[in-house]
Amino acid sequence: MGLIEGLIASLGPWSWLVLSLLLAGIEVVVPGTFFIWFGAAALVVGLLALAVAMSWQVELVLFVVLSAVAVLIGRRFYGRASKESDGFANDRLGRQVGRFAVVDRAIEGGSGHIRLDDTVWRADGPDLPVGARVRITGHRDGRFLVEPVPSD
Repeated sequence: MGLIEGLIASLGPWSWLVLSLLLAGIEVVVPGTFFIWFGAAALVVGLLALAVAMSWQVELVLFVVLSAVAVLIGRRFYGRASKESDGFANDRLGRQVGRFAVVDRAIEGGSGHIRLDDTVWRADGPDLPVGARVRITGHRDGRFLVEPVPSD
C-alpha cells in the first residue's frame, strides 16, 4: 500500500474533509473561483461519508458528480454576476464617461488637460479656454475625449 493510499485508509471520511480544506486553500492562492467548487463537493462527500458507510468507489463517483454540479451552478451564478456588472471594472477611464470636468490647461490644437475631481488628465477635444466646463464622451490612447457643455 502506498503512502497516499495508507493516509486515505487511515483518515477514512476525514480525507475528504482534508481535501476540502486543501482545495479551499488553493482557491485563496490561485485566482479564479474554480477550485472552491471542488472543495465544496469534497466537503459534502466527507460529511456524507461520516454519516453513511460507503465504499471509496461510491465516494469517488459521488465526488465527481457533485463537482460537476457545483461547477455548473458556480459558472451560472458567476456568469450572471459578470454580465450584470458595468463592464468597466478594470477600465478606469471608461468609468468616467458621462462625467463633467473643467479645462485645467487650455485645449489648443485638439489637445489639453482637464481637472476631474482632484486629478489632472490629458484630454482631446475642440479648442476651449481654461475653466470651460466639459463632458467626457469617451477615451482613446489614455486620453479623455471631451465636448463643451453649453452655458446656462
